[in-house]
Amino acid sequence: MLKKSILLAAITAIAILCVLIYWNQHLYYKAVNIGDPKTKIEILERASKYFPLNDLVFYDLGKAFLDLGMNSIGEEERSSIHLQKSINQFSRSLRINPASYFGRFYLAQSFQSMSFYSPMYEEKAHEEYKKTARLAGENTEIFFEVGRVFLSRWSYLSREDKDFTIESLKKIADSKKKERLLSIFNLWEVNVQDYEVMDEILSEEPYLYRDFAEFLGEKSLSVEERHRYLAKAEHLEFQRAQEIFDAGEHAYFYNRLKEAQDLFKSCLNILDKIHFYQDLLSSKSPIDLPEYSKLRGLTLLNLAKVQLEQGQELKNVGGYLWNYLDKEERVVPIGELESYLRERGLVGQSGDSSFVDLDNLSLKLFLSFKQGRFKENMSIGRNLLDRFVVVPEGKETQFVRILQIVGESFQKGEFLYDSNDCYKRALDLDPGNLEVLVKLRNNYERLRAEGDIREINRKIEEIIAPHEVGIDRFVYKGRRFRQSMVLDGRKINLGLQFGESPDDRELLVAVFFNGRVVLEDFLREDTMSVLVESEVGENVIEILPVNRGVKLLKIIYE
Repeated sequence: MLKKSILLAAITAIAILCVLIYWNQHLYYKAVNIGDPKTKIEILERASKYFPLNDLVFYDLGKAFLDLGMNSIGEEERSSIHLQKSINQFSRSLRINPASYFGRFYLAQSFQSMSFYSPMYEEKAHEEYKKTARLAGENTEIFFEVGRVFLSRWSYLSREDKDFTIESLKKIADSKKKERLLSIFNLWEVNVQDYEVMDEILSEEPYLYRDFAEFLGEKSLSVEERHRYLAKAEHLEFQRAQEIFDAGEHAYFYNRLKEAQDLFKSCLNILDKIHFYQDLLSSKSPIDLPEYSKLRGLTLLNLAKVQLEQGQELKNVGGYLWNYLDKEERVVPIGELESYLRERGLVGQSGDSSFVDLDNLSLKLFLSFKQGRFKENMSIGRNLLDRFVVVPEGKETQFVRILQIVGESFQKGEFLYDSNDCYKRALDLDPGNLEVLVKLRNNYERLRAEGDIREINRKIEEIIAPHEVGIDRFVYKGRRFRQSMVLDGRKINLGLQFGESPDDRELLVAVFFNGRVVLEDFLREDTMSVLVESEVGENVIEILPVNRGVKLLKIIYE
């Protein structure tokens, strides 16, 4: 009978406990959706009487009292009473669940708010924030909130707390949430403005450096630091391009041609987006220019090879080959390329001057020219000049290219009159070919033929862009304005004229010439200028207003 009574009492006690827990949970969930803090507190206090071991009830009580305290911040006595109650409730919640990092975070906030009335709470707040971050694990929201609080009080922090803040913010910077990153940047601007601190916060990722550089530009902060971060980003991107190239070579070695082609294209895409902000720095350049040129050249060469080995015709990959050969000055790799092409029957043997396949002949002549075999080309050139060659329809461009290569070969051998004959014959086919006209002018200048120089300069001036180009167009912040200009390869002083703006901020504007940044600075007057080396033919000028829009009136060059 006694055992039955004990069992019945235990069952009754469990039933009562379950009912109490149920009502505690029922009231808790009812309170969660109530916006009014006072009503929420009334319901949660009733819930705590039913079951005093639910940490969430005391956690939400703490938040409700914290809201009341913050809403009455102008009334010291009333506000401090509510804040003290919030501290008590959060502390009670943490006694039940010490691992709750959100509970510790809001307890720290209550301490922080109480420090307005009693400075002794400041240290308690800092300690709770640090405990919160240690418990948070990978919760970036907590790290963001804690880091933001510490950053806003940077000048008051100890060295230890500053190190803690930097470590917390590193986790936010790596999370790729741009709105949080921007919040950190803004707090840094207001409270820190120490670039060494930002160096520690930002890990070595190009997108982080670019985001911060964009922030510096929009806020009209240090131009030198902006350039430094952009140069660092480009250096990392160059290293990434090298890694992709190595992966492409590995795929190529194992005959995974499509994979290799995609990797080489990705590498080339990265390289062509590097604008060389390092040129604007006075310090040592992070990207080695010969290494950059070599990597880009090998990428072009390998792109041509993988496509040839996938069955593409020579004419379809000629762009890659010609671009590679145009910049390559080393004889050995060009000789290796020639052997590679000959083995596949893509170019004729040395001395073959057949004019049937002009694509083949022009490439063979260029390979000979780049290896210094000028006499070989001159022999073919004399044969060409002494005979009547019917140029097939649609092949005029290829034939003009052949005449140019032969003309340059004669020029290298100091046979300037023969060189002129080749260029004149090319102009018969293409009178407006600027590249040929410039080469012919170079010969005339060497021969000091003043009359011919004046005449050819007149022809060149008819082709190239006018020295003053009216634009009269508003360019929006962060948008690039592009203008193509045909030039003759000489060094020019490029000038830009801007209109007035209702925005009082000094304009920060970047100027790119053929893909490279040549100037980025604040506009001191209504004009700015920079000395640049043009290319023969089309040149592209890009104007980028960094911190505000502006009207571009004219582009002028001398």
